[in-house]
Amino acid sequence: MLTLITKGTFCLLFAIVTLNHFPQTIYGQSDTVAGSPDHHTDSWSSFRNSGNSGVSDGIFLPTQWSTEQGIDWVVELPGYGQSCPVTTADHVVLTSVDGPNKERNLLTCLSRIDGKTVWSLSQENSLPGPSNYMFSRAAPTPMVDSDRAYAFYESGDLIAADLQTGKVVWTRNLADETGALESRHGLGSSPTQSNKYLFINLEHGGPSALIAIDKTNGTTAWKTERPSGSSWSSPVVYKSPMGEQVIISSQGTAVGFLANSGEKIWEITGLEGNTVPSPTIDGTKLYLGARQSEFGSVEKAAKSNLCLNLDDQDSDPSVRWRSDRCVAHYASPVVCGDYLYLINKSGILGCLDKDTGKELYRQRLGFECWASPVANGDHLFIFGKNGTTVVLETGDNFEKIAESQLWDPKNPPSPSNYKEFFPPKQAGGGHGNGRGSGHPARETSSDRESKPTEKPSDSTPENPGLRMVKSYLKSDANGDGKLGGDEIPKRLVSAMENIDLDADGQLDRNELTKMAEKFSANRRGSKDSSRDPIVYGVAADNQGFLIRTGTRLYCIKGDQ
Repeated sequence: MLTLITKGTFCLLFAIVTLNHFPQTIYGQSDTVAGSPDHHTDSWSSFRNSGNSGVSDGIFLPTQWSTEQGIDWVVELPGYGQSCPVTTADHVVLTSVDGPNKERNLLTCLSRIDGKTVWSLSQENSLPGPSNYMFSRAAPTPMVDSDRAYAFYESGDLIAADLQTGKVVWTRNLADETGALESRHGLGSSPTQSNKYLFINLEHGGPSALIAIDKTNGTTAWKTERPSGSSWSSPVVYKSPMGEQVIISSQGTAVGFLANSGEKIWEITGLEGNTVPSPTIDGTKLYLGARQSEFGSVEKAAKSNLCLNLDDQDSDPSVRWRSDRCVAHYASPVVCGDYLYLINKSGILGCLDKDTGKELYRQRLGFECWASPVANGDHLFIFGKNGTTVVLETGDNFEKIAESQLWDPKNPPSPSNYKEFFPPKQAGGGHGNGRGSGHPARETSSDRESKPTEKPSDSTPENPGLRMVKSYLKSDANGDGKLGGDEIPKRLVSAMENIDLDADGQLDRNELTKMAEKFSANRRGSKDSSRDPIVYGVAADNQGFLIRTGTRLYCIKGDQ
């Protein structure tokens, strides 16, 4: 069921859908022909602004703001969303999910000027599941072109709506075509677009594919098989002499496909850790990011942070350079001027010469980054998960010119409405169990002190590693208590040198237990560290910045 709420509507349907019943606090075309992507200075049309995270040099973005000055307005959003905002000259479009089990997919259009709701859509979620930190919550970023807004959700649901009125043009669910979606943590890959198609890299535990969808009517134009597995990396479109290409970096390979047919025209293999950062295009160069895997080495991951030459159309792209030790993580590589920037999971910024790959410096930022930085002229804007924004002057040395804060770090704003949900404890339930039904989005110290301490078990968040050992040992086909050869899970093969402690080419129970202990330690406190406010994504245009947390949208003025 899809429901449209237009501005000024007030009726029973309005009350049922409740999209405009959340507290909104403000501070301070044609049905047959889809529009083309808008890449002007007054828009940010898709994830990372079509893949380069940059804005025109003619725009001068604000470099300083605070809780008292520079924030034009703040809006509390319905539900929860991990996607980035996208913009046109007049509108901001965002996605969210709502309900304790993500019962509803939401698509909201706000005024770019004051943040007031223009229209909202609510659609029944085809694949509901607990709305908590262990699963994606409206993670794929929507898109806009000159006529329409397009939203893809981790449930496989896809919506196209008229940008001006919110009228639904078409809607479909990709799972109807590809089969049930299977993923431990949900989908996060965002779509990209050409004038004619939108492209979705649907990689999950079942049959996977790169799918081209006709923007006019939502039908599948072509579909190319992809390997099954978990990936949050998003495709990008490259305009080459051979025509437009869709490029994907994921699961150990980078691949180029013809955008009009899905034909594979080149492939680079032997990569590691490239399932989260998305590729970045700069002229005829393609920059690939990769992160250190759970049990892998920094050295191996660094070699997959590299630059490819795309100008040779007669052969596969050649590797121009590889990083020695700088790696990416959640944030994708960003080119700013003559430099490439990578940020690892510890918040260490690596600056490399974009032409040679020479490392110029590494600098600890003091915060994690879940959003990709934004490039503007000779300024790089780095958005910390904690609401801190640092502005750098590009150059061979680290030069910070400004630092701003979205909220008081000693008193971060809690969501007014959103309730994080954990299902009742049950055997095999995983990290999200043991908390009952709904609970406030931010747990106080007194809340924690008043709770009885439960004995850890292999189905509780405190001890996820023990269940991992049992799961891996199910692959012990010969029953010798060790994993060897084909019994070793694919995801562990590249990390054998780090987990095979006696270097015998096998994994025994002791080695698996040591690995599981590290796994548990890495996740200790992850629930508390995943509470909103978290900066997930940013859009930038000639009016300034739009910075999105799970439950709020901040507008930073650009006329300062």
